[in-house]
Parts: sequence; structure tokens; C-alpha cells
Amino acid sequence: MSQPTLSKKLSRLEQKIKLELFIRDSTGVLATPAARFIMNESEGLTIQLHNLERQLELMAGMVGGVVKIGVGPIAEQFLMSKVLLDFAERDYKFKISVVTMAVDTLVDHLASSQIDIAVGIFSKDSVPEGYLTPLKVNEKMVVAVRSGHELAKRSTINLPKILNCKSVLPRIPKSLGENLGSAQLVREVNPDITCESYSMARLIVANTDYVTIGPESLFHKEFLSGQLVMLELEEEIDLQFNCLVKPESMKMPIVKEVMGILTQYMS
Repeated sequence: MSQPTLSKKLSRLEQKIKLELFIRDSTGVLATPAARFIMNESEGLTIQLHNLERQLELMAGMVGGVVKIGVGPIAEQFLMSKVLLDFAERDYKFKISVVTMAVDTLVDHLASSQIDIAVGIFSKDSVPEGYLTPLKVNEKMVVAVRSGHELAKRSTINLPKILNCKSVLPRIPKSLGENLGSAQLVREVNPDITCESYSMARLIVANTDYVTIGPESLFHKEFLSGQLVMLELEEEIDLQFNCLVKPESMKMPIVKEVMGILTQYMS
């Protein structure tokens, strides 16, 4: 808005609350304590207004609307391709948007309604009070090596043996340690190569003597074809992936439809 319009609005607000918001002089304006109080307190109101607008969008979104899904890096690789294939095979009149980000960022984006559904490995203290976790899935962690690797004849492997091997791993979320409980195997592995995805890790393992650790389903095709060999961990580790959503969003038909797709892969 123009400067004169802004000045009029500020003047009317000052008259209404009977307080001066800015001290004006020849050099400009200086915020008073009342103005600073309003600016500090208004941030929460802005978030509430954005949440309200997003809920109204979801209510009207069965035709032409968009459901925004945020996923953690590992969840994106083993889960979302299945979900999006199912969505593509159905004649929905709405759209899906998927963004991959760190788990801590997922919670922040969900709180501010920048996403409607979050899927990832969440620590207990990262889930805001009152939020719903209606779906979850456990995924067994295994070690993968190429078929010609010296370890390929084994069926199980322990931590000391893995630590003696060159390894490649995608970046591990901070919250992973809690989900492993007392089994800190993955945390203790200091990979020689750190990459962004398991696609890169699979490629390196299939063509070198490097090993990697990850969810069993991510290597399903390679295990079946014999390109990679699976070694089970002597100390079993399960990763738990949760679906996080606001209670009010669960009432929206468009969100319920997407949750229905996710239910096929998360109990």
C-alpha cells in the first residue's frame, strides 16, 4: 500500500487503542513499546490465520485442490514411489505435492500449514502435543553387499565386522538414534562415503567392495536378481516411520483420500 494510506491506517489504529505506536521526527519513526508488543504477539495470529486459510482450501479442494505431503529422506525413497503410483492409477480430481526435507523441518512446516501430512522418523519429543500419528510402519534394517563380495557367503554380520569394511550411507536423520533404542549400530558406522540417497548407495555397492545399511525393501529388486546379497544384523534394528497430521486436517475429505492410499503401506 502507499505511504499515505499506511499513515492513515496507523493513525486510526492509534486513536482506537488510545496509544502512540510510533514516535515521529524529522529523521523518521521509532517504534514505541506498544508497537513492539503488537509485532511480537502478532506472529502467532499470522500462523493461526494461515492455518485457517489452509483448512478452508482443503474443505473446497476435492476438485482442483492440492494435498501437500512432506517426507523425510529415507521415507521418500522407500514409501512415496508406491503411494504416487497408486495415486496416478486413480482418477482423482485433486493433486498431490511431495517435498522432501529434514524431520525437524517437517514438524515446523506442518505446524504452519505449509504441508498437510508429514511422514518420517520422528522422535517422541519432536511431535507436538495434540497432533495425530494414525499410521506407522516398521522396516527392518539389513546390510547389502555385491554378489562377489567376500562377505556374500555369510547370512549374518555383527558390528565389528561392518566397522572393518568401507561403507557408503545416505545422510542419517538426527532422530534416528532414538528410534534405534539401545542398538546404536548405524550411529557407530562412520561411512567413507556419505551421499544423498540410497539410489547412489546401491550403485556404489553393486560395483565395488563397499557395504551399506538400510531398509530391506529398498534393495528388494537387487536381492531378487542376485545383484546384491542381504546380510541380516545379529542385533536386529527396526526403523519406525510415522505419519503425522493435525486433527482438523483428518476431517477433510481430500486428506482422508490420501490417508487411504498411505494405509495400504502403513498400518
